[in-house]
Amino acid sequence: MKPRDKAIQALNEGGYFLERHGKKHDQYYNPTLRCTIPLKRHDFDEDDLRYIMKEIKQNGR
Repeated sequence: MKPRDKAIQALNEGGYFLERHGKKHDQYYNPTLRCTIPLKRHDFDEDDLRYIMKEIKQNGR
């Protein structure tokens, strides 16, 4: 599984859903936490995956 696919799966499991598509980023929104996380559409790698996982964990507190 690609890192971007893992990030999307983690976002969905964390209660986030796709709010909108953009040219460079997709916006994922969690209505219970009222926060948005941008997800890069191009050149997504393991470092970006670690960042997304950290944001999900940090926002869940």
